[in-house]
Amino acid sequence: MNYFDEVLSIRIHEITLTESLLLASIYVCNTMSDVMELVRDQPTPEVFFKSFLELDGANMASILSFDSKSLALLLNEKNSKYFHNEYPLFYKNKITKSNNQEKYYYRSAIDNALRNNQIRAVGYIINYMVKY
Repeated sequence: MNYFDEVLSIRIHEITLTESLLLASIYVCNTMSDVMELVRDQPTPEVFFKSFLELDGANMASILSFDSKSLALLLNEKNSKYFHNEYPLFYKNKITKSNNQEKYYYRSAIDNALRNNQIRAVGYIINYMVKY
């Protein structure tokens, strides 16, 4: 007898070398323009919607929520074929504390956008959640 309802499912993907190099490239970008160019230059945005164990189960769309322009590109209507109702794109992500690597906390993409004063990013996320 099951007393719990399934609230959320997350599909964890196995990362490829190409995806790993792309994600590493984003972390070494010097400016937000560099990040946005990397996002825009990808043939498909699918890699940004995948959840990886290497990112503690997070996806790059959630991590990039500190930048409204990148989210605008990713959550564009033309990318809707990569959105899945069964697997949500936004959920609380596990983040390791900088002063103690053994402790962590959880933060959502909306929290991340608000902490970085990205009100447009919050709007994009909420519109995505309402629609999908």
